[in-house]
Amino acid sequence: MDRQAEFERAFRAQIERFRDPLRDGLRKLRRVKPPAGAAFVMFEIYSDWRSFPISSFAFDRRGNEVSVDTPFHGSRLAIRGELIPGGVIDQDAFEEDGVATFESGARILAELFRQCWQAAGGEGFSLPAYIKHHDRGTALDLRTGEWVSTKSLWG
Repeated sequence: MDRQAEFERAFRAQIERFRDPLRDGLRKLRRVKPPAGAAFVMFEIYSDWRSFPISSFAFDRRGNEVSVDTPFHGSRLAIRGELIPGGVIDQDAFEEDGVATFESGARILAELFRQCWQAAGGEGFSLPAYIKHHDRGTALDLRTGEWVSTKSLWG
């Protein structure tokens, strides 16, 4: 098995334990009325495995945050536990072997997030919703499963 595939297998195995609590949390979140002026919701994955690294934001078409209240004002999702417990995955060794662990991990986490969003009834949410890795230029459309340029979202 190549190192990229080995990392992905190990990462998926570790984050799978979040599937049920994430689905349940998203089921509650999707019932919250989005703030006035919001055009879409963006979930953002941070490169920090010491906790569950996803926050939620509501944006207008110009890319301005439109909420000052939780859950759409940069609030971390209330999922407990380290994403990847220390020492379980030798991140340094994978990086030395050319695996971009944060980028690969964020993509895998985004895919799990989309599955949970769909299982939580996300298609019934009143706004388009996306998830992306912090400061990256693409986002996963939670309805279609397509990766889109974030520039296309800002109108």
